[in-house]
Amino acid sequence: MITTGLQRRYRATTITAGVFAVQAVAVLLLPALGAGTGGAIVAVVGFGIGFGVATIAKPVIPAERYDTRRYATLAGILVAPTTLAKAGAPLAAAALHAATGSYTGVLMGVAACCAMAAVSVAVVGRQSSLAGHIRRRVG
Repeated sequence: MITTGLQRRYRATTITAGVFAVQAVAVLLLPALGAGTGGAIVAVVGFGIGFGVATIAKPVIPAERYDTRRYATLAGILVAPTTLAKAGAPLAAAALHAATGSYTGVLMGVAACCAMAAVSVAVVGRQSSLAGHIRRRVG
């Protein structure tokens, strides 16, 4: 509900990048906050909001950037790597934990991926905004 309200003021890419940044911070704070119940809830909710926003953003961002006629093709192309990443991530996390004996590396890796996603989505949003501005000026 909050993201729907925010979309009246901000682009989907801006909201999504912000939420992914919140996820990165929440994962980094989990070891410090996770010792207490309240802190663990805050960190888990901070991380969990990204799943809901990603579900909403997945169809919106490609449709905004490439138009709705290409959405089915783009969605089909994205399914395989997304599914492989979702299937492989727990295995990679288990292997990293087994190698180090700690979840610190796993949490750092998750935080890095969230931060990288935030930056990537923000850059795509700026490129789309700039391209639209140029099209309006030239066209």
